[in-house]
Order: sequence, then C-alpha cells, then structure tokens
Amino acid sequence: MAKGTTYNHERIEFVDARTGVRLMQVTSFPTMSMALPYHGRNFTGDSKTFIFISQREARRDAPWDLFRVDTDGTNLTQLTECEGAAGFVMSPQDDCAYFHRQGVLWRVDINTFREEEILAPHGVASMSAGAISPDGAHYFAQVVTAHDTSGIVRIRTDGSEASLIAEGERGSLALHSVSPGGAGLLVWQMRQGKKTWILLDDNGNARGVYTGSYDFAHCTFLGRSERVQGCALPPDRALVHIGLGEEQPTTIAQGVYFWHSASTLDGEWIVSDTNWPDEGLQLVHVPTGRYRPLCYPRSSQGHPQWTHPHPQFSPDGRMVLFNSDRTGICQIYLAFIPDDLRERVRTGQLSVQERRVW
Repeated sequence: MAKGTTYNHERIEFVDARTGVRLMQVTSFPTMSMALPYHGRNFTGDSKTFIFISQREARRDAPWDLFRVDTDGTNLTQLTECEGAAGFVMSPQDDCAYFHRQGVLWRVDINTFREEEILAPHGVASMSAGAISPDGAHYFAQVVTAHDTSGIVRIRTDGSEASLIAEGERGSLALHSVSPGGAGLLVWQMRQGKKTWILLDDNGNARGVYTGSYDFAHCTFLGRSERVQGCALPPDRALVHIGLGEEQPTTIAQGVYFWHSASTLDGEWIVSDTNWPDEGLQLVHVPTGRYRPLCYPRSSQGHPQWTHPHPQFSPDGRMVLFNSDRTGICQIYLAFIPDDLRERVRTGQLSVQERRVW
C-alpha cells in the first residue's frame, strides 16, 4: 500500500438474510479495516465520503493508515503512510482530515494527500483521543502532560495557539466527544471518588453537570443538542437520555441490551448494536421509543474493539456505518435504511415478517 494510491473498489453488495435491508461490505482486502469512533466526525457533510483506518500488514503490531472512500464503494484511497498517527477526524470543511503524531497536530488534504504540520502543544507528553469543533476552528485532544497529569488541549487549526483548558490527576479526567451542534465538550471527571459527567465550553469552563450518580455503558450527544443519550449498564436493558442538572436519565426504549449507540444529527433516530445476546443493530425512533432490527452484523463481539459493530449514521441519516469480523477479519460495512422501514418504525406498523424477526 502507498500513500496517495487509489485502489480498485472492494465492495460486496448483498441483502441481510433476516431483515431484507441492503448492505455493502466496503472493504474486503485481507488486512483489518475499522471505522473511526462513532462519536466523532468521520463523514463529509454531503454523506458521500467517509474516512477509516486500515492495517498496513497482517500482523498484530502493524501500523494503521488513514483511508477515504465514497459511500458507493469507489475512490478507495490511502491518505497516510506513517507510524504512530491517531486521533483522526474529518474537517467540517470536508477538505482534510486532522490527526496527531508524536505530540504534533497534522492535517492531510483528502484530495491532494499533502500533509502539513500544524502545531506541537507545549508541555504535552502524549496525546490520545481527538475531536474537532463544529466550525473546524479548534482541535481538542486528550493528553498526558509533562507533569504526568491528565488534561485536555485545545489547538487552533490555523496553528496560532494551543492551550491546556482542563487538567486533573492522572486518570481522573477524560475527553469523550465534542457536540456537533456547538454545545461544548462532553467530559467525565472523578469527583470525590465518583465518575461525574460534565459539559465544558470550548475554553474549558464548566457549563453544568449531567450526573454524578449514574453511569452509562456507552454514550454520546443526542444529535446537535446538549443532551446526552446512551446505553444503560447491566442488568438494565435500556436506552436513556439526560440533560444538564437532571442527575437521573429518562428512558427512551427498553427490552434488548443496547450496547453502543449513536444518533442522527436531528436527534430523531438512534442506532445501537446489541449484546448478551446479539439481537442485531436496532433502529430506534426517539420520540416514540419504537425500534426494530435494521440488520445483523454477525460480529464476534469479543474484547477487541474491532469485534464491536460501533454503528454510526451518515450526516443525512440514510446510512449506517459499522464494523464486523463476520469474515474472520474486521471489515467495514454500510446499511442503507429504506424510507418505508423508517416510517413503519415511526408508526409501529410492522409487517408480519418484521414481527416474526422481532
């Protein structure tokens, strides 16, 4: 593989045997490919292209390179060829992807493949999770400082400034995600021995506390709002949402064990994988709480992250991107949501076959 190379498409199109929904296996080369975190910005705004990572070789410690591909499976192009890169996010301007390497923020143009060094924040020992503000002006990163504390760094994407906007004892503070609607940063912090979910503004000032007495299995923002939706911890089997100051969440839906969930930008729909047992990807209508299986990823769902489907919507809400190792190797898939399915879930008018599957 080589940076800047566009490969022949690897797509395999088929229909889910149980739900009848059209699926596409986007990658099929015999090295692992994986979607980026479902709470980040991975698609272009027009929903035509997304970025993902793929291992360079079939070995356990092989480096991961960044790729772009169109949602019809074409224009499969390698964007990077370096080691130690992480924190990938798509620019809101849809022209480049940001990432960090060896404590330095970089960007790579998704069309010309030109890489540009932006800035190395002072006093940072290492960087991990990364996120981008909705206007593309700031890149945020989870860091370990030179003083061995945990922190969150804000870097201006024009390279003019970097600031440590939050700091705490090692392991006591973590950046989760950035609101796509500009509400701020979702962060968890250990306070008096309790995990507390808080909302920070872009300067690191606390806007409020969601909860210090409730925790999620996994969560992220509900659309562009400041509300947070997520999956309840076992033994509960529910999707919930919570606002600032509410402390206890409100149930959206319950029944199956919802595992990792993401929402459409308008907050009307949630997609969630399931586990214990695996009951497929569930398409959930938030206002009514109605849901039904969209498709069955048939992933092994073990400990490694690449065995988890981690579903996420395209910006237009018409596709769901997910992982599956159903072939024995993690690959990337798209599910195309039929309009009539969306309407049947919204109204509760499921067909006989859908009720049988359910």
